[in-house]
Amino acid sequence: MLSFLRERFSKIFQKPKEKVLEEMEVALLEAGVALEVVDLVIEKIKEAQDPKSKLREVLLEIMKKGKIEVNSKPYKIMICGINGTGKTTTVAKLAHYFLRMKKSVVVAASDTFRAAAIEQLEEHCKNLGIKLIKHKYGADPAAVAFDAVKHAKARGIDIVLIDTAGRLHVDTGLMRELEKIRRVIRPELSLLTLDATTGNDAVEQARAFNELIDGFVITKFDVDERGGALISVSAVTGKPIFFLGTGQRYEDLVEFDPQDIVKRLGL
Repeated sequence: MLSFLRERFSKIFQKPKEKVLEEMEVALLEAGVALEVVDLVIEKIKEAQDPKSKLREVLLEIMKKGKIEVNSKPYKIMICGINGTGKTTTVAKLAHYFLRMKKSVVVAASDTFRAAAIEQLEEHCKNLGIKLIKHKYGADPAAVAFDAVKHAKARGIDIVLIDTAGRLHVDTGLMRELEKIRRVIRPELSLLTLDATTGNDAVEQARAFNELIDGFVITKFDVDERGGALISVSAVTGKPIFFLGTGQRYEDLVEFDPQDIVKRLGL
C-alpha cells in the first residue's frame, strides 16, 4: 500500500534542498495526484526549512476525515459509484460495520439497471442475515428506496443502506436517477465509492458526483501503490473520506485516518 510514494519520498528527502521540490513535483504527478493539488503542495512547502515535516502537515490538512454520527432513525445512506468501483460490495461491508455496532440494518436494491445486481446484493444480505427490499429489474429506483425507508420506519430499524445504479461512465441519466432518489428519501449521508488504483480517473469521478454526495469510500486501498486519488479527492472537492476498503471480506472496511496515511508514506 502506497509503496510508490513511500519509496520516492525516502530518496527525495536525502537530497539537497534545491532538488527536493523538483523531484517532489514529479513524484506526486507520477503517483496520479491531481495537478492543482501538486501545485498547492509545492507552493506550501517551497519556503519551509524542513520540507519533510511541512509535507506531512500539508497532507494532514488536505486529506479530510469523515465520521458518521447516527443521529436519526432511520439513518439513510445512499451509496453511489460507477460500475467496477466496488459499490455493491461496499454496501455489504457497511451493513457489516453497522451490525457490529449493534445497529439494525435494511438494504434497498435500487440498482434496478445492471443485470444480476439484485441477486448479488441478495446473496450478501443472506450472508449477513438482513432484509433486502427489492422490486423487479427496470423498476423505479426511488420507489425501491422509498419502500425500504417505509419498512425501516414500521419496524424501528436503525440504518437504511441504498445501493444505486452505476454506469461504465458518468452520464446525465444516472445523475437524474440519483437526484430523484435524493429528493424522495432525503438521505442523511450520500457516499461515493472510488477505486484507489485509478488515480486521476477517480478524481474526475469525484468532481462529477460532487453536488450529489457528502464524502467518499476509497476502495481497493490494499492494492493502491500510488495514492494519488487518496491524496487528491478531498482537496479538489472539499468533501471528506469516510472509509477505506482493504480487501474482499465484509470486515475489510476501515475508518479513514489521515495520521495512518502519513505514517505509511514514511512522513
